[in-house]
This record gives sequence, structure tokens and C-alpha cells, in this order.
Amino acid sequence: MIIVGGGIAGLAAAHRLKGRAEVVLVEAAVHPGGKFGTTEIDDVTFESGPDSFVAREPQVEELAITVGLGDELIPPAIFGAHIWLDGELKRVPADFIFGMPTSPLAALRSGLLSQKGAARAAADLLLPGPLKGPDISIAEFVRRRFGSEVLDRLVDPLLAGTRAGLASEISLAAAVPQIDQLARRNRSLAVGLAKSKRAGVEVSRPPPFLAPRNGMRTLVDALVNNLAGDLRTGVVAQRVERREAGYRIRLHGGGSVDGDAVILAVPAFVAAGLLTELNPLAAGELAGIDYTSVATACFVWPPGSVDVPSGASGLLVPSQERRTLAGATWFSQKWPHLAPSDGRIVVKAFAGRAAGEGEPHPDDDRLLASLLGDLGDAIAIRARPLVARLFRWPRALPLYAVGHLERIERIERALRSTPGILLAGAAYRGTGISDSVKSAQIAAERVADPTALP
Repeated sequence: MIIVGGGIAGLAAAHRLKGRAEVVLVEAAVHPGGKFGTTEIDDVTFESGPDSFVAREPQVEELAITVGLGDELIPPAIFGAHIWLDGELKRVPADFIFGMPTSPLAALRSGLLSQKGAARAAADLLLPGPLKGPDISIAEFVRRRFGSEVLDRLVDPLLAGTRAGLASEISLAAAVPQIDQLARRNRSLAVGLAKSKRAGVEVSRPPPFLAPRNGMRTLVDALVNNLAGDLRTGVVAQRVERREAGYRIRLHGGGSVDGDAVILAVPAFVAAGLLTELNPLAAGELAGIDYTSVATACFVWPPGSVDVPSGASGLLVPSQERRTLAGATWFSQKWPHLAPSDGRIVVKAFAGRAAGEGEPHPDDDRLLASLLGDLGDAIAIRARPLVARLFRWPRALPLYAVGHLERIERIERALRSTPGILLAGAAYRGTGISDSVKSAQIAAERVADPTALP
């Protein structure tokens, strides 16, 4: 059994197969873990990648428990966001779902919408009827249901903070399936959310988050330590070939690995390259899944030199503000146990939207200066940062275009001609960490027992 990719999906698949199959895990990087980037900067523990996972879905928490981290999982000290709009920081109400108001009163009280915008948002109760027909973009759905203000002031910045995508291009059904399903079953989204709340469904509640106390790489390290198979790092897979009984992975620079099945837990464009000769139809569809690049920055300031807003863990920036900054996390406030003991203030800033690969800027110093300037306009900063460090994540986030789920179905049909080749990761049916782990576990189950899952 071969797994290509040593990020969280590949490691989760290998863990699921422990004791059930002999596993060889091939990872191109020197260290496994993918985008889990816990690092030390001037005695400051910092997350250059994700700093937590959504605990609503149980996959990651259960995985952490099985590798001995159950007692190490903690929530952030504070949760929620401000939106930087028209020069002011305004709190996103907790009962807004993906930026969409759950009631006319909530829309009016938010302070994020004009009276006209709040009244237009209330039209969701009266005008639309159930969503019908093929997949549509998030922008089309929100504009039709709630109006342009909700789209521009709420949904757009929340998307920038989680997916770096343009609402006009992102699939509603693939990116927010809960909303799509509620909209198709109810004449009004607000009515659907009220029904789900009465039924005890958590769609209408803000998602709780958890993280290992010492950082997200703790989970990677625990998975590696519990790995029963053969982990080969710094090894680049070049292509997948069929052999008499199973498959062979040709490696860059020579050599190969043989197995009866293969899980490709790599970005879609990497999977496409591996399958170009073996399954050109699947490879072509995989290559059609676009990605966007992002960057994060670590800023550390002297004690008392930054007025970090209270009541939220960060801020989000709408596209209409035309800023380089897409969002920021008050890192030392969100995770006080990781904050420097001398009172230094740590802020994590995000850059990069799908508006074009020209962002983030090619010059690191310019990008850091632009982010710092935006932060200085948003909050009071009275000193130069002691640390300013940039982390780039090229082609990091998959973009779920309209029709994405139909593309995934075409990929799955194409893979029927190469049984034993499976896909896992963020490119397919959810971009979150829990989604990646779930996809990896499903792939592992299909390898271990092809009859166990549909």
C-alpha cells in the first residue's frame, strides 16, 4: 500500500491503515506535515499555517485522542472577528452564518449594514422560494437572497479569511453545502436555519475550535511517532504506473515503490501530473481544479505598543477596501499560553486573494511593508515591530469553482478504470482540516475493504 503525500491527509490515511496494511508513505518535503507550520521565532511560538481546527466535525479530535493528545486539546481564549469597514472595526454577530444574517433584526442590529441594506437582507423571508436548478456561485446566491451589502460587507471578507476566493467564482454547493441544502429545502434561509435550530442541528451556531496546547505540529509529530509503516521524506513521486498486481510509483532521480493500491494525498495538480499517462481523463479533470497562493506574516511588537482590539480574535477586510491585508489574528490574545511572558504582542497577518496571482507581491519586503501599513491604519501602533517575518504558501488553497462537485463526480467515474487509485485532501469535498482527515479515512477504508463503503 502506497500513500503519496505526508500532510495531514496522508498521515491520517496511514494511521487509519495501521495494523491493516503495510504502508509506504512518500513525502517530497524533508519534514512531513504539509501546511502545519508551528515554528519558533525569537522565543515566540507561532503558527505560519492553520492555528486550530473546527471541532464540530469529530474526525480531527478523535484522531488526536487516538495518538495521545486528548488532554492537550484546548480552545482559543477568545473567538470571533471584527470587520474593518469604512475605517471602523465592527463586530461580526455570532449568529451570522457564513456572513449571512439569520433574521432581519440581526441584520439591523449588526451595525454592518445600512438601513436600506438591512431591509434588503430581510427580503430573504419574502421573495426567494426554495433554491432550484444547478449549482450557482456564492455571490449569485447571496445577492439574490440578501442583497449586495451582505455580499460585499460580510460574506466577502469571511471568504477571504477562510478560502482566499472570489465569491463570484466559488461554488455554493461545494464551499458551503449546509447553506445550499437548507436553501433547497426551504423558501427562506432564515426559516431553514430556525428549523435546524429547533431540531438541534448546529448549522446556526458558531463553530468551536480546538488546537494542541503546544501547536498544530504536535499532531503531526504524534502521527509520525505512531506510524507503523515506512516513511520516506525528501522523495518526489514522478508518475504512477500499472503493474501486474497493483501499481508502481516511479521516483524522481530513479527508483520506485510498488504497492497493491495508492492513495494520492497531494494537491490536485500534483495528482494530475502523477496520473497523466495512467489515467489521462482523470488527470485532465484534476488539472482543472485551480489553486491560489497566500502568505502569512508574523509581527512582534514591544509590550504596550499596540492597541489590540478586545472582544474578538482578529479582523477581516472586505475586498472593497482595496487593501493588501485580507485579515489578521491577534495571536498572543487568542492563544495567551503561547504569548511571550515579557508582554510582547504577536499578530498574524494574511495576504492573498484569488483576484490574481500578482498578490502576494513578489518582493517580501514590499509585502511586509504593505501589511504593516494596513495594520497601522486599522489599529493603533506606536512602535516599529521587533520581528517581521513572512511565510509564503504557493498554490496553497484549492478554489471550488461553480460546478466543482460535478467535476469531482467525473474524476471518480474516470478513476473506475484504475481501481485501487484513491484521492484524499482538501481539493475534493471540503477544504478544512476535518474535511481532509475525513477524506483520508474514507480512502483508507476503501483500500482496507473495498466492499465496506459505497
